[in-house]
Amino acid sequence: MEVTRRNFLKGSLTAAAATAAAGALAACSPNGNASSASSTDAKAASAGEIKHTWEVAPDPIKDVAETKDYDIVIVGAGIAGNSAAEAAARNGAKVAVIERTDGIQMHGIDVAAIGSKFKIDNGVDIDIDEACRLLYLWSQQTTNYNLIRTWAEKTGPVIDYIEGMVAEQGFKMVSALSKTAKYGWETLPERWRVYPDAVSFVSDAEPGAVRSDKKTCNWNLGEALYKSATDNGAEYVFNTHAEQLVGDAKSGITGVIVTDADGKYVQYNASKGVILATGDISGNQEMVNCWARITTRADGNVYTPEGGNTGDGILMGCWAGAALSKSPAAPMVHQYTPSSKSFNLTAFVMSWLAVNRNGERYGAELPFEPYLTNGRMNTPGDKAWSIFDANYEKWVKQQWPTNYDVQLKGLDEEMEKRLQDGSLIKADTIAELAEKLGVPADKLQESVDGYNAAYEAGKDVKFDVPAQFLSEIKTAPFYATPVVCSVLTIPFGLHVNDDSQVCTEEDEPIDGLFAVGNVQGDFFGLNYPVHCPGVSHGRCLTFGQLVGEALATDTVITKLEFK
Repeated sequence: MEVTRRNFLKGSLTAAAATAAAGALAACSPNGNASSASSTDAKAASAGEIKHTWEVAPDPIKDVAETKDYDIVIVGAGIAGNSAAEAAARNGAKVAVIERTDGIQMHGIDVAAIGSKFKIDNGVDIDIDEACRLLYLWSQQTTNYNLIRTWAEKTGPVIDYIEGMVAEQGFKMVSALSKTAKYGWETLPERWRVYPDAVSFVSDAEPGAVRSDKKTCNWNLGEALYKSATDNGAEYVFNTHAEQLVGDAKSGITGVIVTDADGKYVQYNASKGVILATGDISGNQEMVNCWARITTRADGNVYTPEGGNTGDGILMGCWAGAALSKSPAAPMVHQYTPSSKSFNLTAFVMSWLAVNRNGERYGAELPFEPYLTNGRMNTPGDKAWSIFDANYEKWVKQQWPTNYDVQLKGLDEEMEKRLQDGSLIKADTIAELAEKLGVPADKLQESVDGYNAAYEAGKDVKFDVPAQFLSEIKTAPFYATPVVCSVLTIPFGLHVNDDSQVCTEEDEPIDGLFAVGNVQGDFFGLNYPVHCPGVSHGRCLTFGQLVGEALATDTVITKLEFK
């Protein structure tokens, strides 16, 4: 079944193609590697087996209306693409950035800054060996350790440069502002350890995590990168969709063909290389169903705008002969929705007893994202609640001894609001709470009793929640909030080598083709690790700078002396 280039890339499959995508799910290889099916292509075709979209290259585009010449062409204007553009242009390259939306795209609050002068001067000198080991082991050793190591060793110099660059534009770095940054957690057992490795970019006028225009503070970083890139001559082309790469794995990649805002095909030649920075796969349902099916049970997607991040880099790369990441997809799912984010008594901030629709405790409750969210998405009916009692202020102070005042600020008003809109449930007895939640009262009471016993013993033998994060549920009234799950991003991309150069299935680098950001494969695997908050944005920024400067100066990142 053939899928047309135009219909798929604009986010809408034809009816026939949609049927093909659904039927092809069973053919997803266990490691997510489309190339593993290549040896059976002939048999599959004769037997009528349906292939995935990335396995069926469209006809080459021939009716090109215009050709433009550059040194480096970057596809995507998120953190990774803007970072690559800034570094390449700053180092003298003629740069074009292709972006399908009407402007640059930023998300999030924190950026990992491990090894930076800012962190060290503030008393945070993280053991790089330890951090790399935890990130690598998190993937069960499915990722490329050398990429993780490059991020850890090169981030310090990159952040040092970025700090000066943003300062020239009126921004400054502060310690990370998001609730994913768990201060004091660096001393916990390795399973739960979180390093204070991240920073946020703010202005004196707006020092918070969210600006007055409702955009998160990472937009300050993005806008600074964009201004520096354009001041150094980088050209941005918005409302323009990259369709196909020019060349193939054998001959090398020399450019990209796009559909411009007027609907014309334009070929952007790249004498030094094409950098794919097209983001994750969360906007492509076919890819999600194949590589990250658990996320279909989340409550929503809070990062990617509708029609965005549809795996364009994977499609173009595979059609040209690139291999998919050797690591599994790594969904980043957090315990908040936009409506719940302002409530500091949710599972995003607090460790409360969590029960499923059967009233049973189902997993470790720490706000250590993958555990509780993955558990909820696999509970019966995909529903769960956090349970706590009237002594919540005591437990907030116990769990957040260094900044409990921030968590408690405005809490009474917020609780009253939540009680009114139904997102917080209140009851005078556990039995009444069970009735309001629609869970078996005997099972809920049994879970409460078991949880209280763990608190009294100071040891959770069932799920190993540290004593600091256990509480009692004995004092009425009792409360419940839903455990929510939102997809932020689903990193999964193309197989790359240590220089972030895209490779074939045989590990041969493809001349002229590089991948950064969430389309860079082999960095995350299985789940997004939160040992180093901001590592996703951090690797976008760091590898963008490294690849951009390396290409501009005719070297590779493993030989680059970043400056």
